[in-house]
Formats: sequence, C-alpha cells, structure tokens
Amino acid sequence: MNDPMRDTMNRCRYFIAGCFLLLSLYLMYIVIVRGDSLSRSSANPRPWMIESRVLRGGIYARQGETLADTAGGVRSYPFGAVYANIIGYSSRRLGKSGLEKTYDSELLGLKGSLMESLKVRWGMKGLRGNDLYLTIDNNLQQRAAALLSPYTGAAVALNPQTGEILALASSPSFDPNLKALEGQWDTTRTDPRRPLLDRATQGLYPPGSTMKIITASLGLNKFPGLAGETYDCKGEITVQGRVLKDLRVHGEVNLKSALAVSCNSYFATLGLRLGAKDFTGGLAAFGWGDPLNLDLPLSQIPFDQKSFQDPNGLAEAAIGQGKILVNPLYMAMVAGAIGNGGTMMQPYLMQEIRDPGRGVLWSARPQALRKVISPQIAAQVKDDMVGVVNSGTGTAAYIPGLDVAGKTGSAENPGGDPHAWFVAFAPANDPKVAVCVLIEHGGEGGQVAAPIARELIQLALTQGG
Repeated sequence: MNDPMRDTMNRCRYFIAGCFLLLSLYLMYIVIVRGDSLSRSSANPRPWMIESRVLRGGIYARQGETLADTAGGVRSYPFGAVYANIIGYSSRRLGKSGLEKTYDSELLGLKGSLMESLKVRWGMKGLRGNDLYLTIDNNLQQRAAALLSPYTGAAVALNPQTGEILALASSPSFDPNLKALEGQWDTTRTDPRRPLLDRATQGLYPPGSTMKIITASLGLNKFPGLAGETYDCKGEITVQGRVLKDLRVHGEVNLKSALAVSCNSYFATLGLRLGAKDFTGGLAAFGWGDPLNLDLPLSQIPFDQKSFQDPNGLAEAAIGQGKILVNPLYMAMVAGAIGNGGTMMQPYLMQEIRDPGRGVLWSARPQALRKVISPQIAAQVKDDMVGVVNSGTGTAAYIPGLDVAGKTGSAENPGGDPHAWFVAFAPANDPKVAVCVLIEHGGEGGQVAAPIARELIQLALTQGG
C-alpha cells in the first residue's frame, strides 16, 4: 500500500535534485561556454576590481619598444594613434578594445603562471600582470602610419614565410590615451571618417585589378598552355550586351603582358573560360570566405557564389569588380602565398607572452594555413608580377637592384573615385616581406598606393624586418 507521506517526500527529493542538476548545468554553461566572454565584458566589475590591485602588464613591439604601460594607475600609449587599431584602449568608462580586450586576462595575470594567477585571484596586492610581445616592427608601423596620414586607407606588411604581421596601419586613427579618448569620445565615435574602424582587418572593398593575380593562378591551373596563348585586346569586351572597358586598346597580349598592362578584356575573358564552377572552386582553394583566426576583430570575406553563375558577374569578379569584396590583410596574405611557393601562412600578431620575471609563458609557432596553388604556378605568377613592376603599371614600386613582384589595382565603387590598391612581395625569389596598400578613393593604384608600398618594402628589407 502506498504511503502518501513517503510519495510526497520522494517528489520533494526529486524536485530538489532536479533543481540542483539544473543549477549545476547552468553554472557549467556560465563557466565553460560564457565564462570567457563574460569576463571580457565591460559591464563585468570583477576585472576592474582586480585591476585596482594588480599592475597591468605592458605591451611591447618586437624589438622591445614600449607600446602600452601603466604608471600611477593610468594606462598610457606612447605612440598614440599609430597603434590604436592594434592595441586598442582600456577605459573604466568606455571598456576595452583591441589587444587590451583580447588579452585582458593575460595582462592582469589571470592566465599564465599557476602560482601567480592564484595570487591574483586570492586578492594579493603588489602583483604585476604578464607582458605581451608583438610581431610588429615599430619603425615599419610608424612609417606606414605616417605615409597613410594624408589619406583614408590601410597598409599591411607581413613575413610571407612565417605569417608574422610586421605592420598593420589604418587611417584615420584616434588617440587611445585616456584623457584624449574620453574627452573626445563623442566626436570620435560620430566622425564620418570612422577612425574607430580598423580598415586593415575590418574594411571590405572590391579588390580591383589585384584580383587578376588570383584569376591568373586559376587560369594556369586549368589551362597548362595558357602562358603561350595570345589574346587580341580591342579595348573592351561585351558580355551579354554589357560593355567592360579597358583604359586603352592593348592589341595582342599574352598572360605576362596582360598582367603588366592590367588588361580587363583579357582577364574577363579568362574568367568566362574558367566558368563558374572552376572559378568558385579556385577561390575556395584560396580560402575565400573561410573564417580566419586573429587576435583582433576581422571582417568575414563574403563568398557570393550565386553571382558567379551569371556571365556578367563572373567577368566582373575575374577583374575584381562587382560583388566580390576583400580586406587588405587578406590581399597581403594572397600576395605572400604566391611569393611563398603557393603556401599561405596563418597571420599572427602575438610573438610571446612573458611573466613579470621575463620568463616565456607562451611563444608563437608559424603554421601553414593552406596550399593555394602549386609551386610551379606560383613561380609563373611571381615572374609575371615582377614584369608589372619592371615595365608595367607598377613601376612606381621599382627598387634598383631588387626584384619586386607586384600588382596594381583601381577598384571602381559607387561612392566616388576608384580605390587605389597595390600588393607586392620582395625579394621576388626569396621574399622576406609582403605588403598591401589600400587608399580609399585614391584613383590609380600605381600612382598612389605603389610608392607607399615601395617605401615599406625598402624599410623592411633594410632593417631586416
């Protein structure tokens, strides 16, 4: 016979056990799934409580130059706007951004040495967080920022053999030092030039004729004899009644000369010959649209495959126009991959994390991201890119005694003058640096972007990057 009292007690036990189970699952969700994002939230008071008793770690360039430090309880940035898009800011009122946000736990000593992190969590005073050492070359970063300052745009320099980011500049920028940041926040936030946008990693633009190095790679992969073929450029090509124009009539061109003079008709025709399937598959091999891990916010490159099904969309995409968009970091990676024998490396900013005693807690290891093309095709495209700089549209990037492989781009956009692009790597046969320069509404890439790239290449190679 059932005992009503016992049944009631059992139901109570089951109910209480269920509540504890749900609470446990919720706590696990908070700690494991949401823990990291919640700890980084500016609304979370705990990191600020820790920061009141822990000296926040410093951030340094690859040669040890101080980029961020704390003195007298105030976070300071000696180079101001030069690094604002990378380092970000740390403000009790405005929160944190950039590497200050990404590596907040490391800078506060909450991650790293077990003993030191426990001391931080126990509330001990007089502690110091861990230090960050970046791959950024300070001289190169400063020069990139100075060269960009008259314009709106971005410049990226990286080591194509390792993926180390040597410079990552965006213009216009802002002063992250607390007094200037908080005092000018409303003006900065509403500035129509959008200084808070990191154009190097978050800006999305049509790549213009820099896209032709990808189209050339895909063409050589599908048509082994492409380099020996010729094409008669009449100054324009008509696709389904729509006319795509060149700057002039180029006459008989092959792949090398078409790249050198940036012939739209040649590469639009090549895109149509490739067809939507092979063009789409080729872009996928280059990692188009794949998420990329980086320590900073990064725009997702759209991959609108449906637009390639239409001949006009395919022809436009093959010359870097239409619905195809990229960010400057990615185009530097593309150039670097061609220079690196077809292997695209994972880009990274963090070189080392060190504890207060300068012991290395973590050190980066270069990693290959993907094989985009064969070494043979990469070598062919590289030689053709050298021709662009030696005798084509990219002569403004020419450096006596040095083979520079490059490609100009002028990307049409509905908002005004074309965007000016230039991508390059050098020395061509054993590249130590790959660069991408973008100038919004800058006109022709060979006139505006290429000279900036030349200076960055010279500086990087002179000092060993």
